[in-house]
Parts: sequence; C-alpha cells; structure tokens
Amino acid sequence: MATYKSAPSGDDVAGSKFFKKFLASAEGYLKQPTRLKKLLTDAYAKASEKKELGTLAHEAWETLQSLFRLIKLSISGEYTELPTSTVVGAVAVLIYFISPIDLIPDFFPVIGLLDDMALIAWFSTSIKHELDKFHAWEQAKAATVANPDQFTSNRLSMESTNQSAKNTGTSPYPTAPAGTGQSATDAGLGSPSSSTSPTSSITKPISDVGPDGPLPEPTNESAKSAGVDDIANVSDGSRDGNVGQHNDAGGNVR
Repeated sequence: MATYKSAPSGDDVAGSKFFKKFLASAEGYLKQPTRLKKLLTDAYAKASEKKELGTLAHEAWETLQSLFRLIKLSISGEYTELPTSTVVGAVAVLIYFISPIDLIPDFFPVIGLLDDMALIAWFSTSIKHELDKFHAWEQAKAATVANPDQFTSNRLSMESTNQSAKNTGTSPYPTAPAGTGQSATDAGLGSPSSSTSPTSSITKPISDVGPDGPLPEPTNESAKSAGVDDIANVSDGSRDGNVGQHNDAGGNVR
C-alpha cells in the first residue's frame, strides 16, 4: 500500500492495482443480475451511512446516486445510450467503494474514504458528457408524466364543452333512407327502443340521456311496469342505439 502525505488523486487511484483488479471483475457482474443487485444495495447502504456520519462529501453522494440509477436503467435496457465499457467502469467504481481493502483501507478513520472520493470524482469527470446526456434523458422522461393540475384543467375544459353542447337543445332522431326498405337499425341509424310502438321513442333532449344526465322516463305502460333492471336496459339501449350515432352538430355528448 502506498503512503500518501495528502489525499491521492483520481489518477493515482484509477492506476492502482486495486482498481485494475476490480475493473477486470466488473464485467462479470453484468452477467449476474442478483450479484449486481447486491452490489447496488451494499453501495447505497454504505453511502447512506457515511453521509449520515458526515464523512462522505455531498458531491460524492450525488455522483453515487447518479451512478446507481445509470447502472440500473442501463442494465434493465430502459436507458440505451451508455456504452457497455462505461457501465463496466461504473460498476468497478462501486466495487472499489464497498471494498474495505483498497489503496487506503477503510478502517482508517476519515482518511479511509479519501481514495474512494477521489476515484468517484475522477470517474464522474471522465464521463461528464455521458452523465449530462443521462440527466437530460431523465428530465425529459419525467416531463412526460401526467401533471395532475393539467389533468384537472383538461377536465374542466371538457365539462365546459359538454355544457355548451347540452345548451343546444334537442335534435330529431335519424331515420332510414326513404325507399330502401331498411329499418333504422339496419341502416346503421338510431332506432327507437320498440319497433312496434312509435310512442316508445324517447323524445327528451339529447342532453338528458347523455352520460351526465338523468335516466330517461319510460313513456309507455310496459316500460312503466318494468323493474329497475329493465329501466336500466332501456337507458342502455337508448345510449347505444340512438344517442351513440349523433354527430357533433346534434349536440350529443357521449
């Protein structure tokens, strides 16, 4: 182990036999997800402990958090912009960080982390361009998450549009083209709820049978004598057969 009168530089640590050894074994972690997961867990636990004790610099903590996410998202395939060699290097840095035996063994109070922080700073500087790209990707990804305030604004706008549509009043139900011999249902147009009784057609305003309006009142004796389930069926038939076919000019709101 070399003796340093001051903190070693990142180049010193990166050129040490310890880091070279860890770099050689880092690729094996990429092929063993369970082993890699344990490495990330152990590194996070140690970083959190040292941060609480105040022996881990804030910049080193922030860099480690970026490396944790960078490795995890790259291995999962969610982030694909990072070269494999850089992923291997990042894993090697974490192996060095959790290893108690390195250039300056961790059992030395305070100074035991100097080499670790020097290596972390050196690595983050050497891949600064990749880290900047990754952070930009994270920000763009976060921006695509639905904003609750925007969702509320859109909903209010839709409700305002619905109310405007309701205020347009009623619209006659379409009928089958004359001379075709087709029923309204066969023609793909709205049909009354009963094909034998013209009085069974609901003539209330379209807004009253929309999704926000009340159920239509039955207009013949058979419907009036029906149970709750039958009334629901009449309402559903009106929605599917009659209301669903109106265009926007008719003021219908689905």
